Amino acid sequence: MSSATQSWRRLAIAGTALAAAAAGAGVLWPALPDLGGTQAAGPVLQQAQRHGVLHVALRSYARPSLPGDPLPPEPDVYDQALADWLGRQLGTSVKITPASDADLVLEGVALQDGPVAADRQTGGSYMPQSLQLLVLKQQASLWSRHAPGHWSSWLPHVGQKAAPRPTACVATGQASASTLQAQGLQPLFAPSSIHAVSDFLAGKCHVLAESPEVIARLLQQDNWRFYTRLGNRFRTTDQAHVRLTKADAQSTRWLQHAIQQWQRSGLQQRAQDNRVSTIALEASLLEDGAICH
Repeated sequence: MSSATQSWRRLAIAGTALAAAAAGAGVLWPALPDLGGTQAAGPVLQQAQRHGVLHVALRSYARPSLPGDPLPPEPDVYDQALADWLGRQLGTSVKITPASDADLVLEGVALQDGPVAADRQTGGSYMPQSLQLLVLKQQASLWSRHAPGHWSSWLPHVGQKAAPRPTACVATGQASASTLQAQGLQPLFAPSSIHAVSDFLAGKCHVLAESPEVIARLLQQDNWRFYTRLGNRFRTTDQAHVRLTKADAQSTRWLQHAIQQWQRSGLQQRAQDNRVSTIALEASLLEDGAICH
């Protein structure tokens, strides 16, 4: 490996590692009351407390790197932030494991809606529930009828069936297929947000679907001046649940309470801000010649 490649790789690793550290470092987060007095953990989480380790499965992906020099997968910084918070509230360390070995699973929004027992997942969503579409400026008029808030969205769907359906690049866990299909879009799921961005820039889809905050940050960069928002941001009904791998209603209630406190404390917003910064950094690596493996 050349010295230039080694230097570039160290820069890429350091940048993404720094972003991940900002999400998980306890020194950056204010101390909050222990949850134990208000809601006791159930058997699944009590076992994790006894062993001192909370096993968590979460979204992971390889960060962009130079061609022929792939990096190993690393945890999604947003999921990692919540996992670390839950571990601190339980008084345990956190170990990232496959879903088959995990106590709980953070996977964002499920691709397809399906019934899950209430004693195996939290209610509500641990992720923000809004999306924004992005498109090439020269194609904005072509797909305007699919823009959220456009007047044509009020027309009967019967008359729209024959119209072409634009493809939308979106990260797995960011939205469900049904949400995008309801906008008249054909979803193309990617392993992560930066993979979706890479696919969009490569022309593999017509539209990028992401959080409004990520879209706003990308549009601040000069290389994104040829792109524009397609319609307004829109709220979704997608639910990103925290799922237990074993039925445990009491642990589910504990998790629900812990997540609500995380959201109210401002720590969720901090994790979201870090996610935006991480994706912006990864996008800049793409501009410097990195690729998504």
